[in-house]
Amino acid sequence: MLLGTFLRFYRLDTFSIFFDEKSSMVVSQGIVLEGANQKDVFSKPSFTPADFWKPKSLADYYEAMTRSDIGNSPFYYLALHLWMDVFGLSDFSARSLSAVFSVLIILLTYHFARKYFSEKTALIAAFIVAIEPFFIAYSHQARNYSLTFYLTLLSTYYLLRIVENENQGKRSYGDYAGYIAASFLCPLTHFLTVSVFLGHGLYALFFLKAKSWLRLALAGLIAISGLAWWLTLGGGQWTLHTLDYQAKEYKRVAETMPYNNPYGTVLPATPANVAAKSIPIFSDLLIFTNGLSEALVGKKNLIVAFLAGLVLIFLYHSRVMHTLSLRLRSLILAAVAFAPILFYSRNKLQFVVFSVAMLIITLFPAVHKRAGQQEKKRLWLLYIMALVPTFFLIAFAFKSGHTFGLTQRYSGFSFPYVIIFLALLAQYIYTLKADFKSLIAVVMLVQLGFVTLRLREFFQDRSLKYGYFSEPRPRNPYYLAAQKIKNHYQPGDTVFYGAPRIQPFNEMGRTFFSHSVQDAQLTNLYLPKDAAFIQVLDTIRTNKIILRQKGKDIELADLTNLRF
Repeated sequence: MLLGTFLRFYRLDTFSIFFDEKSSMVVSQGIVLEGANQKDVFSKPSFTPADFWKPKSLADYYEAMTRSDIGNSPFYYLALHLWMDVFGLSDFSARSLSAVFSVLIILLTYHFARKYFSEKTALIAAFIVAIEPFFIAYSHQARNYSLTFYLTLLSTYYLLRIVENENQGKRSYGDYAGYIAASFLCPLTHFLTVSVFLGHGLYALFFLKAKSWLRLALAGLIAISGLAWWLTLGGGQWTLHTLDYQAKEYKRVAETMPYNNPYGTVLPATPANVAAKSIPIFSDLLIFTNGLSEALVGKKNLIVAFLAGLVLIFLYHSRVMHTLSLRLRSLILAAVAFAPILFYSRNKLQFVVFSVAMLIITLFPAVHKRAGQQEKKRLWLLYIMALVPTFFLIAFAFKSGHTFGLTQRYSGFSFPYVIIFLALLAQYIYTLKADFKSLIAVVMLVQLGFVTLRLREFFQDRSLKYGYFSEPRPRNPYYLAAQKIKNHYQPGDTVFYGAPRIQPFNEMGRTFFSHSVQDAQLTNLYLPKDAAFIQVLDTIRTNKIILRQKGKDIELADLTNLRF
């Protein structure tokens, strides 16, 4: 817990917020980024923080969510709003909500694994969660992901309690209440949690007695009622329309300009493209193959590493191998695993990790085989929850015709279940003979070194994979500008905000302004809500925030290449 907490709060607000986080900050306050529901504020010749922060109606919050996040994540925005009411409106406070729930995932994974497997499994699993780069990366974003991962794991925890108690003829209304509450909040935090409920349904279908299906189905209907209300009567009434529009837009982009478009790389959903996007998702679920999909460069290198892996698997199952002395077996294994380094042209140690990872993967069935009958049923839950979210994304990609949604964060619900299985696998490896156990331990230490390097890149803001940026961002320029305004503004001064010309992508993005008001909005987030600072939009110096003081212009920020 201490290690995981440190990694989640270390350098939490060092680097500037990016577009999605900007949306989180303003939407949680009932504001549409670019001001669609602030026309009265930014249409005036000048405005003040008090104008910007005038009380918001429920309709403002609905519109903010609909326009900025297609009506998604109302519970997250409510939680973030309340959180910042208590801890203040800053990058640290906004991101710390995600960090706290990410820490809670460590604790919940431990509790889940201890109850259904063992104390040792729980400790190993908690350690892996603590250092898992995926969880750490999303703990540093003011977005809904950490909260979603926590809620889906909590929902699954209660599902397993219900299934096992019902099969034993017991019934706990507290478990049903817990399942309904967690499941009710899941789709109100992220719509793609529906893939988790699909996994729940499959598990119940196979492992819950038929006579108990009705009760669980009723609990599920109650849980999903919140989403039904939101999409029909709440702020998500435009969601299905917008999702349909986005699907068509991404398909159009994939077919006409897959690389040169506002959304990043969006490819047609051919089997080859879907496979290329899916393999990294599956490989990064396993911490011992994390990053290998990007590192295994060169067909000849890959063929040699694959052959070395096959030889290791053969030696593991060879009776002749086990008749040799421990020293000789160790030498043979080391030669097979490490000698190809002389052949590999690059990323040599990663290819060694790949070969040994092949051997480790073949041990999966042994973990299942040695489990007891009850534990096998629990293992099936891990398998289902590990695979269904990603297969759901794959199916959706083929249905929609594009690969835009094939990304780890949309199937990240799978991580805790994979990690618990890896904890069981680690205990099985510990029972192997010293030669194989030592080889795996040494190579996994090497892999841990690579994981550490990926974390180091992330904390330096040089990780495209986990932080989206290869060049470190400075600290939030809007926050720094706001501090300068608070410290230097005097009556009679005026603040000028750059307002470059904007063109909306679609009707939902239309803001009714020809020029951007985003710089003014994001700076006002950090200004006192009752301040009377005179502020205006500047359509000439579009990348500057300027303080005009006694006829002299003082540059507070140059936002060139800093809008992220």
